[in-house]
Amino acid sequence: MKVLFHVPEYIKAIQERLIKNEYECYLVGGCIRDTLLGLDVKDYDLTTNCDFSTLKSIFTDYSIINNNGEKHNTITLHIGDDNVEITSYKHNADEKNSIENDLMHRDLTINAMAYSDRIVDLVGGYDDLKNKIIRAPGNPVDRIKEDPLRILRALRFSSRLGFEIEEETARAIHEYKELLSNVSSERIKSELDGILAGDNVKKVLNEYKDVIFTIIPELKFTDGFDQKNPYHNNTLYDHIVHVCGNVYSKTHATGKTIVLTRTAALLHDIAKPLCFTVDDNGIGHFYGHAEKGALIALEVMKRLRYSNDEIEKIQYLIMKHDTTINPTTKSVRKNLSSTPNQDEELFSMLLELINADRFDHTSYELMNIDKIKSIVKQIKEDNECIKLADLSINGYDLIELGMSGKEIGSTLNYLLELVMDDKINNNKEVMIELIKKNRGNYPG
Repeated sequence: MKVLFHVPEYIKAIQERLIKNEYECYLVGGCIRDTLLGLDVKDYDLTTNCDFSTLKSIFTDYSIINNNGEKHNTITLHIGDDNVEITSYKHNADEKNSIENDLMHRDLTINAMAYSDRIVDLVGGYDDLKNKIIRAPGNPVDRIKEDPLRILRALRFSSRLGFEIEEETARAIHEYKELLSNVSSERIKSELDGILAGDNVKKVLNEYKDVIFTIIPELKFTDGFDQKNPYHNNTLYDHIVHVCGNVYSKTHATGKTIVLTRTAALLHDIAKPLCFTVDDNGIGHFYGHAEKGALIALEVMKRLRYSNDEIEKIQYLIMKHDTTINPTTKSVRKNLSSTPNQDEELFSMLLELINADRFDHTSYELMNIDKIKSIVKQIKEDNECIKLADLSINGYDLIELGMSGKEIGSTLNYLLELVMDDKINNNKEVMIELIKKNRGNYPG
């Protein structure tokens, strides 16, 4: 099969050096797939019949990083801004060291094509790309047992590309999902991020909920849960899936922003079964579920090794997902003020999550996000007071007035509330006079 590939010169140089040393060398995996799909190629991976030790000796004049790659027979060359992986052919001990056997041991047929001067496609990867099919090469059970993470990789590509997972591969995924317990949390988290980033996320979360429950068992209790609430005609897990699908379904956003917001969507109602009560009219209520949900989400995220920054943002989104933010300066100012570090992007993520949640109610009124964002912009341009540092009075001023310890903090917070509620001006003299009249009467 002849296809025109654009191969960077530094990749060609690596190939030529291996060929000069009488080894084979093929481009493999995602760069082939994405080229055939007409997508931008971000990474170039190479495979060869050269062994790990010899690879290191051949490329001693390169910057070699990740030398712990011996376990996977992989060296990584740092070239400019790129890291290029070169891996020895995958094969079993009783198999020939060949490109043919290497391709048979890869995760999916669409990733099991190689290229040197032509495409090598032994497993129908090209046809599966055309037909939009996710399939494991050979026996899917064998591929999953080689690396159970391939279960989530199949889901990630289905979510990202909108491809259907082939029947036998799907059956193996469902049957062997428990093998994910042998996979590191970091690898699981990375693939879950990829699943949530895809346009086909709703379908994948629906059809493979048993897999999702394997990595986040706390979500099992939402499956089939009747909310007994007139605002919800979906069971709880179905609602969660709809909210995930609604997040940034039509709005452009960065990949990281989408992932963080959809992670919050996936976990936002996780505590509802624990907070469920029914009133005398048979109506279900979930008092405190946002706060409880943030705590459960914390345990999930710690287990899956989320960063502290990710945890802080996702917990904030979960705790605030039921917030009402009106398109008024006062409402926007107060809610922006309570956002960690007054982060505008995080505040925008909250707006997106609130609307995504409301959109799956039987009766709803969506917020005018563009209007609210324009108010945020105006607040910033006018340098309005939205945090303690914006106050015209500070802790040193309060010390001079005889205050100390917690009284300083409670007084400053109270003054900030008054300013944001438009009850006093952000004026130092006005505040000092107020303090002198009312000292000791501040809440907190």
